[in-house]
This record gives sequence, C-alpha cells and structure tokens, in this order.
Amino acid sequence: MTEVIEMLMIILIVTLCFLMIPFNTKPSEVLEARRKFDIFVRLYEKPYRYDVREYDYRFQIFRTSLAKIRQLNGLARAVNDSAIYGVTQYADLSDREFVGLHLADLLREAEPARSYQKYVIESRSAEMKNDIIFSRARRELKLPTNLPLTVDWRSKGVIGPVKNQGSCGACWAISVVDTIAALAAIKRTDRKLTELCHERVVHCAANGNNGCDGGDTCRLLEWLTEESFRIGAAETCPERNMVAVPPDNCTATPPPVLAGAANTSIVKRFTCQGFENEEHLMLRHLATRGPIVAAVNAISWKYYLGGVIQYHCDSDHELLNHAVAIVGYELNATVPHYIVKNSWGVRFGDRGYVKIAIGKNLCGIANRVSFIELA
Repeated sequence: MTEVIEMLMIILIVTLCFLMIPFNTKPSEVLEARRKFDIFVRLYEKPYRYDVREYDYRFQIFRTSLAKIRQLNGLARAVNDSAIYGVTQYADLSDREFVGLHLADLLREAEPARSYQKYVIESRSAEMKNDIIFSRARRELKLPTNLPLTVDWRSKGVIGPVKNQGSCGACWAISVVDTIAALAAIKRTDRKLTELCHERVVHCAANGNNGCDGGDTCRLLEWLTEESFRIGAAETCPERNMVAVPPDNCTATPPPVLAGAANTSIVKRFTCQGFENEEHLMLRHLATRGPIVAAVNAISWKYYLGGVIQYHCDSDHELLNHAVAIVGYELNATVPHYIVKNSWGVRFGDRGYVKIAIGKNLCGIANRVSFIELA
C-alpha cells in the first residue's frame, strides 16, 4: 500500500512539473526564417538551391533582410497609402552586392553637380523657357491650381511595358528611350506607341557612355541631339539582347520609326538640371508635355513592395545611382505622388512601378531632371 501511495505521489509531482513548464507553441525565429527562405528560393528560382554552402550564406543575408524589413515597416506606415516593404528578389543580396549589381550603371560626373547646367535648353520658345527657368530660393511646393489632379500617361496607351535590364547596367538608356517612345506617340494624332530599340542605344551611344557597364542620361541626350541619332523601332533590332548587338548596327540607317514620320525619335532639345525647390514645374511638364527622365537614389528600393515612399530615401545629389522615367502623378491621393516607371521587371514593386511622394525631393527625384523635345 505504501509503495502504491509513493508511486502516485511521484506521478503527481512529475505531472505538476510538466504543467509548470511554459510550452512555446510558436516556431522559433530561425525556423520561421528558414521556411520563408525556402519559399523565396523556389519562388525566384535561385541557382544555389542545392549548393549547401552558398545556400547557408544566402540564408544569413536573408535573415538580416528580414530584420531590416521589420524596421522599415515599423517606421514608414504613417497612413494606409504609405510604402510597404517586404521580401523581394533582392533579399538574399548584401547591400554592397545590390548596389554593385543594380545601381552601378549611372555614371557620376567628377565635376560639381551644377556642371549639368550646360545642358539647359536654349529655346526660342517663351513657353518652354517658362517651364525651365526658375528661382532657386527655398519655398514650399506650389501645387498648380490649373492642372488636372491626376495625370497617368499609361491610361493614354503611350507607355510601353516595363523592361528588365537584368545584368546589363542600362537604366540610363532604358529610361531615356522609353520616354522618347512615349513622346513620339503623344505627337501622333492616333497616339500609337512604337517601341524603340534600347539595344541599339546601349551599344552605340558614345560621349562617355559605356554600354552595359554604365552611362549617363545627360551625356546620352547630348549625344542623341548632336548626332541627330534616329533610334529605330524595336522590331529593327537585329538581336533582342542588350549585351550582344552587331558592331555595324551603329552605322546602319534603321528603317523609319513610323510610316511617314521618320524623325519622331530624334531629340531636338532637352534639359538636364535640378528642380529641388520647384517640383511644381515637373508637374506642369508632366501634365502638358508628357513623361520625363530623372536620376534617383534607389538604394532603399531593395525591399519596396508598393505604396507611396515618404521616408527612408535620401536626396543628396552625390547619392544618385539610378535613372527612371516619370509617367504621371496623383494629387488627389492621401499622399500626392509621382508615378515612376522602373527597369527591374514587373515582379518589382507595384508591377514594375514606384510611387514617390511629391514635394520633398525624396530619393533625389528632382535633383537631375530631363525634359525632352523631339524633332
């Protein structure tokens, strides 16, 4: 009897001990990160899936990315329209790798930032001078009262599909060529868009541009203007590969871009200057003339999923590292913003697009802007 009582006491004590142990039913942080990483690797078809050493190295970077994403979202959600950050195709890259692979294609001038003033249009048109001449005194953004609240050139059918520059550092060419194609379509009475041959420009542009190793939007526009270079339709590209374009393609005259309008891809004039305190002029040009080209600092876009960027995007001129096309704006939104077309494919951001708040020169979007006029 005594032995039975002792056995029951032992069972009771053991049971009480287990009841007092706090069980954690949630998976550990490492296991949860591993699960997300496994999904990430399959989703983006990463080549190191079966390479144990590389897989583990990329997993550690991925965990660091998850921590940064939590920090960004913890500070950035001022309103429902604010930018949201998360796992993108770049979440397994270190910051150094991301910059080297995707943001090293915009060449920088050794000269001071204002050296780009030499590219300002010398126009006889008083209307165009009003668009580009301004006071640099600091002031609050003046939202024009006589412009539409929403401008989105995509809805007019003049904006081509989002490109993916891949391993070719060609943002400087893609942003300019896409904008030229849009402006050519706007000039037509039927607004018909003809895609142009980016590859030809990447390969042929001189004036300090280096093909897939990088270039500069201002130098490209200067070269296009001085050479009266007609880009040619995308269908005239001998090979749809920005890395491999036959050398003789630069001297060959491409077929007319549009029937009866052979000069619609020739740049006549352009600007390359700052509108840091005069973003209302950018809005006016977007509404009345069409898309524009801008250099930006895109380092914080590494984890961008959508929404309007309002923070975490430095505007220093020295940090400009990428080129994009601005294809519209939305003033009627909770956070007024630009509609920015990127060149990292449709899986990036908002189907390839970025929204950037107006009026704060976020990401340096107003530091170096190009208005383009075609012949």
